[in-house]
Amino acid sequence: MRQVFFSAIIVVILVFSFFTKWYDVLIFSLLLNIIGMVVYKIGKGIVLLETTAVLYVFTCLFMPLIGYRYYTYDDSMARLWARYMPVNEDIYFQYAFPAITLFCLAITLPSFRGLSDSEHQIKNKIAAIKKQLTTSGSRGLQIMLIGVVVSFLAKFLPAAINYFAILFFFGSFAGLLYVYFSPRIRYKKAIMLLFVIFIMGNAIQSGMFTVVVYMGITIFSFFQVGKSISMLKKLSLLIVGIVFFLVLQNVKGAYRQKTWKESYEGNKVELFSGLFSDNLMKGTRLLGKEAFFPIYNRTNQGFNVALVMRRIPRVQAYDNGKRLMTVLASAFVPRFLWLDKPEAGGKFNVQYYAGFTIISWSTNVGPLGEGYGSFGPLGGVVYMFLIGLFMRWVYLKVFRLSDKTPLLICWLPVLFYETTSSAETDTLQILNSIVKGAFFVWLLVKFAPKWFGINKWEIKKRIPSNTTLPV
Repeated sequence: MRQVFFSAIIVVILVFSFFTKWYDVLIFSLLLNIIGMVVYKIGKGIVLLETTAVLYVFTCLFMPLIGYRYYTYDDSMARLWARYMPVNEDIYFQYAFPAITLFCLAITLPSFRGLSDSEHQIKNKIAAIKKQLTTSGSRGLQIMLIGVVVSFLAKFLPAAINYFAILFFFGSFAGLLYVYFSPRIRYKKAIMLLFVIFIMGNAIQSGMFTVVVYMGITIFSFFQVGKSISMLKKLSLLIVGIVFFLVLQNVKGAYRQKTWKESYEGNKVELFSGLFSDNLMKGTRLLGKEAFFPIYNRTNQGFNVALVMRRIPRVQAYDNGKRLMTVLASAFVPRFLWLDKPEAGGKFNVQYYAGFTIISWSTNVGPLGEGYGSFGPLGGVVYMFLIGLFMRWVYLKVFRLSDKTPLLICWLPVLFYETTSSAETDTLQILNSIVKGAFFVWLLVKFAPKWFGINKWEIKKRIPSNTTLPV
């Protein structure tokens, strides 16, 4: 089984890391292996957890390695912007490498209990989804429209319920999948195109492109399930995706500078298109040391982790999980019952773990930084492994629940969207995404059962009162 083969390679890489300091070889091997997982799974399954693993390796291992090799204190740009890695290379990788490697192993572990996310099972579930949507093609369109409308209203809602409004917006992507899998819906391509235009337009107007990149990868993999795709085409798609990601990372800074700080009043679509086109025309010049620095600057999550490692325990002692216990509790308690409960986002975490105050921009120490600041190197490694297991468990739990309710599969993007980019956020973001997302979907099953192909009289049979949430 190919999935076991990829996992075995991760184990071998981890073992080699105990005896060598060949960080260049080890990191490249790990990154290529995880990318291999993604390429292999395109057309055979949903590329969600594998994408999460790639981003952790890229931002927490590969980019720090670039920093240690090229953007050292001797580099004028790194010194000017203070973006050289603030701790010794051995100190950083002796913690970060096993932590991220074990996270990747945990989150991509094959399931030996029926392989619920195997190619065969996925195809069966997609077939069941298409069958359920045969007689109700408008269901997906309704979900999409509700999500779009709520996205406009979300900014006017109080913070206590704003997150659930955002979940309705994320739900529109589930609606998009409904539309895609509906066999008889009219004007399917036009509807999907209009939705894509809306998402892109919204991203350009706000300057926030996270939903385009991370939700787009997952939705794309849904579209490819069951298709026979040659390896050449897969590699071509991979290259196109990497180029798009790198160009977008290089464009975001200049675009936000003009629209956020310089109060640009022109056509934002033309501005973004022009910047994107100009950077795309640079081609391989983007890989030059000077041109690549903005990409390195924005994607090197390891820099923030290293700031934590520089401060703790030299200035501040490990807190033995005190902050994380508060975070865990806050994920399960509604804000109206805990008015000053912690909020997801980096402002508090960067100050608490790294000792810096951020005001006009956003960054975070990530779960990797939280784990180190809470439990030290060994405890942080275990912590990352457990997070990976938790995310994998929830993912497989959804698949097992979908045996009775196949349409739940289409709601995976709602549950896991914010975990995909969690290397750059924090543990609370992961828990908010999964716990609140699961509760949100559970409420929808209760109050809008037809969205899931369930008749009202079947609810008690399918979801008894003593059934726990998917998490």
